[in-house]
Amino acid sequence: MIEEFNDKDLNIINSFLKSFDFNINSTSLNNDFMHIITYKDSIIKGVLVYSLIYDRVEIDYIIVDEKYRNHGIATKLLNYVIENNNISNITLEVRESNVIAINFYEKNGFKKAAIRKNYYKNEDAILMIKKIGE
Repeated sequence: MIEEFNDKDLNIINSFLKSFDFNINSTSLNNDFMHIITYKDSIIKGVLVYSLIYDRVEIDYIIVDEKYRNHGIATKLLNYVIENNNISNITLEVRESNVIAINFYEKNGFKKAAIRKNYYKNEDAILMIKKIGE
């Protein structure tokens, strides 16, 4: 089941995001653009953090617990964002070396749009975009 952010889940969500060296705190929660959704069964199995900027979504982080990968959880989270927001496109940056994520995004209709040099300090990022309704 997909749920919007619940502050009782903050510690669990942060444990997912620590691999990105990112932590959600009261300052980030006061951001009108930031949204967090989780995929829960009896436990949280996946998290998607995104920014909604007018008619566009920017995916900041998407992560699924390793034990539950390849079960369609990331796709369900992504589809939830598309179905529950009136948007024209979704963008994101992904490490050039993250072939698994690139393949996932391409499978879900994202196209490579540009390279962002040294976006991750010592690694380039691929800017990807998915236009909604195409």
